[in-house]
Amino acid sequence: MTTNSPARRTTFASVADSLAGLKDPSMGDERERDIILRAGSAAMTAAIFTIQLLGVYLAVIGVGLWSGFVVGAAVVPSLVYSWYCRSSGLDSTASYAKIAPRRRVLTMLLGFLVALAWVGAVAFHMATGTPILDVGLGAPMVGESSTASGLVTGALVGGVLAMIVLAISARVGARRSARDEEDDED
Repeated sequence: MTTNSPARRTTFASVADSLAGLKDPSMGDERERDIILRAGSAAMTAAIFTIQLLGVYLAVIGVGLWSGFVVGAAVVPSLVYSWYCRSSGLDSTASYAKIAPRRRVLTMLLGFLVALAWVGAVAFHMATGTPILDVGLGAPMVGESSTASGLVTGALVGGVLAMIVLAISARVGARRSARDEEDDED
């Protein structure tokens, strides 16, 4: 069910609204508010990909597995998004199911390519002992380590599993939305 009942809102959503300025006079009228919220969505998407690309860059210059912390930080905006939706009573699975298939595939493909580039840069560093672009930051990786091998294997398997889970989640959400619409028609 995709409701947005103010009575169901939690403290998290209220604090997030205050920090983001959603109840601030700067939001203006309905048209301005719509533009501001769309700009915020575009900015969040750009921030996620920027953080991921920064992680890839750090892996390319030889920071190695430490770049994983930066790549992991790209998950934070998505977690906040999901938490906010739940706090406001919105079923994010049903919302995810409404995403146009082309857009969903494109964003999953871009995310997968960025993750693959990061894993590739770390794997190159692991295999050769030198980063792709040596700027003097990275320590040489000599020989194969079980941690790096596990990272490469886990990233490839995890990426495939994540794409499968997201595809199944979209189908489940679509079925749930269709069922809710049938119930509303009765």
